[in-house]
Amino acid sequence: MPRILVARNFTPQSNVEGAGQPAFRATNPQGHTLAISPVKPGIVRVVHELPRDRYPQKLNGSIQWEKVPDGVKVETKGDITTIVTSSISIQANLSKSSSPQLSWFTPFSPTPAVPIFRDSPSRAYSFDAQTGGVVHFTERENYLPVSEDEYTKEGSEPFLNDRRNEFVYGLGETSGGLEKSGRCYTMEGRDALSYDWEKGNPLYKVCPFYTVYNKETKQWVGIYYNSLADSKIDLGAENDVLFGCFRSYRSTTGPLDYYLITGDGTLPSVVTAYASLVSHPSPSSPLQIQASSTLPPLSQFGYLSSSLSLAAEPKAQEAIIEFLKRCRTEGFPVDGLYLSSGWCQDEQTGDRNYFSWNLSRYPSPSEFGVTIEQDLQVQVIVNIKPFILHTHPFLQSAEDVGAFVKAAPDAVKDGDPMRTSEKGSARTLVWSSGFGDHKIGSYIDYSSKAGSAWWQSQIVNQLLSHNLTGMWIDNNEMAGLFDDDELFAGEVVPSQWGGGETRVGNVGKASNTLEMARSTYEVLLRERRDDRPVVVSRSGVPGIQKYAHATWSGDNSTTWKALKWGTKMTLSVGMSFGPGLYGHDIGGFAGTHHPSPELLVRWCQNGAWHSRFTVHSWKEISTTLWMYNESNPEVTEILRDVLQFRYRLAPSFYSLYVSEYQRKGWPVLRPLLWYHSEDPFTLKMDEEALFGSHTLVASVTTKGDVTRTVYLPAVVNGGSKADQGLWWCEMDTGRWTHSRGEFFTFDAPLDRTPVLIRSGGILVLGGDCTDNIYDGTKERTVLVFPSPSRESEEEGIFTLIEDDGKTNDHTKSDEYTELLLSFRTDPTAPEIVEVDYKVVHLSKTFKVGYEVIWWKLPVGDRRELRVKEGSWLEAVEGVGDREGQIGIKVDRF
Repeated sequence: MPRILVARNFTPQSNVEGAGQPAFRATNPQGHTLAISPVKPGIVRVVHELPRDRYPQKLNGSIQWEKVPDGVKVETKGDITTIVTSSISIQANLSKSSSPQLSWFTPFSPTPAVPIFRDSPSRAYSFDAQTGGVVHFTERENYLPVSEDEYTKEGSEPFLNDRRNEFVYGLGETSGGLEKSGRCYTMEGRDALSYDWEKGNPLYKVCPFYTVYNKETKQWVGIYYNSLADSKIDLGAENDVLFGCFRSYRSTTGPLDYYLITGDGTLPSVVTAYASLVSHPSPSSPLQIQASSTLPPLSQFGYLSSSLSLAAEPKAQEAIIEFLKRCRTEGFPVDGLYLSSGWCQDEQTGDRNYFSWNLSRYPSPSEFGVTIEQDLQVQVIVNIKPFILHTHPFLQSAEDVGAFVKAAPDAVKDGDPMRTSEKGSARTLVWSSGFGDHKIGSYIDYSSKAGSAWWQSQIVNQLLSHNLTGMWIDNNEMAGLFDDDELFAGEVVPSQWGGGETRVGNVGKASNTLEMARSTYEVLLRERRDDRPVVVSRSGVPGIQKYAHATWSGDNSTTWKALKWGTKMTLSVGMSFGPGLYGHDIGGFAGTHHPSPELLVRWCQNGAWHSRFTVHSWKEISTTLWMYNESNPEVTEILRDVLQFRYRLAPSFYSLYVSEYQRKGWPVLRPLLWYHSEDPFTLKMDEEALFGSHTLVASVTTKGDVTRTVYLPAVVNGGSKADQGLWWCEMDTGRWTHSRGEFFTFDAPLDRTPVLIRSGGILVLGGDCTDNIYDGTKERTVLVFPSPSRESEEEGIFTLIEDDGKTNDHTKSDEYTELLLSFRTDPTAPEIVEVDYKVVHLSKTFKVGYEVIWWKLPVGDRRELRVKEGSWLEAVEGVGDREGQIGIKVDRF
């Protein structure tokens, strides 16, 4: 039984200055330590450390403190210690009779004397005296209802009230809506096949980071709990009149280690600051963050095909090659193939034996790889998992070198054959072949030199040697590591816990998720150093994007609900700095039924705006984009158009990824509140998304709907006044709507998704693609959306990034070209729209594939496009299909 006690009676310690020390430290007679230390502008770290001689800890060594920035001031008067930085002031109340209580203030708030965040009184820093678990309680606003309509309001408008001001977001890939108040989440990974989108918990990933927005002060604040140990985050599900209004974080192991993040008070700054903590850019990088030391290849933004049943065909090698050829024959370009686990399935048992080829299905893996990757120019992304069954033909080779997680000491002592091998490797239950199927197996320990080396050797010998270059690390939630007393070696990357052997429970089984991604990424870089590594991970933790650029929402179901709720999850992942390539299994993975023509079309329309586009299924007959050719050929034609438009969006996708995700931590798809949170109607809107800054995508996600009601915000954060309103243009028709914060209904027949561009927006399109995404690199068309109102000056800008899309020259040698595209209107010349570009960075070796950048106004806009007056740029008048457009030559680079 737990023994939850309150840590109290702290006394400030003097002489803590110096390298490797926090700005402030206090201790109590029981051996607890509370330390507070600013890390950088807008970020402060707090650690509550339990006595090491009594309780297990995450770290084998001491806390590694960041350097305290210059100018930090610490002052103690009585029970109150104040720590002041340029952007945050922390007031620590160290009353002897109570737990410490920290209050946080920022000068950016319109009420700087009111804390933007505060610990709960009395018990903020508590612990489990039985196990060494830690608890953190923080205040939240009064949850008692403020209106009889608060929980029952119907219709599209969210409930708003002047006394309801706090809104909570984040925690990555979790169930429910975008706003998380009142929920409790378990931070442990599970193989959560066909989960409940509203209430399922836990799911695949662990992300103990969330943000809180106060609509009264318009301030954002984030909190990141720096631990992968099993934990729970309660955002208001628990009510207790004894303690009032609180949120809580509970972890099975200490120390309590968290970062409070204010940035400059805006959501983008908070997300960027959080990303800077978990991205660890190289010291030579001039960027505030660098999501990864490499970029994904351009091909990862194309159509990535997949099917579980296709990989298990009796003649799968032949069937897959024919499938890819048919994709193109049917008019669908394709860039990737996810090779499901049928490639290594035992014919007799059905078990998956990773790295052991089924040569009946795949008689020549090398020929398979050459045909697909070299001849067809489609990258194969192979399914591999972190465990080995105890019937696996390669088991002994891994056992002999000590590649596995070590068994708990009591299992070794007892000689329990279900928990330990003769050599001391941990045995547990792992997935074997189908739904609910499991057998005895062992997990690779990626923190051990032997485990990491064995894993990498299998990738080299069984995959890379056969010209198969992408890695799909699957089932890597490590959910079968049930015993916290099992042991990680801690030999390879000691930064997570200071190095050396440690209990799984001390650092969390999710630590192995991160190390698996690292080990996989490193071998790809080592063996193919000029090529961008492709690692796709089902599970995820903070920082995994350093190694795995892509992920997805796991094994969803073929239901309308999965489509509708998928966007909510996408936005939550984006607000939590998840991997930048994110999407869902289009058409649904689980369920014996196929998606109807309507569901398949609507899902593809929605997926076309996600940064990862994959059709994947676990069905007797695979879901394909041409599956309704005979019964409903118009559906196939709609899907061709949808995919072709997605391919034309590639320059915008890639540029947003590089300029905003890689450099700032911002997602490609964002909730409306990202730019419009000062309009409170947007705070719970999560079925629409912004592609970049100006493009509002209103996917149809309800069966039978042929119209879509959309809320169009009236104000941009820190910008226009609500009474002035905003202009929004329907992308395909050129019709403009002026909104002062209203709902509008737009036509949405099966072949249409309402997409509205806010005035000032720019979209960049590539050329048509036949085979793959590189077909479109020879053409660029810039769609500009100047306001139809000619009454004020307006400017639109977009950063266009161009590189070879394949090699690491961009990140290694700065071989890329960056252009700042812009347009401008002036009320003194209302019938003219000036266009321009500036070279921000010019590659020395890479040359773009086009000679002209074309500029185009919305449909029906008769204004004249002109190159900026006085510019050196050479203009070309459009003729034929480009009549009304203007081109700017780029032959100077």
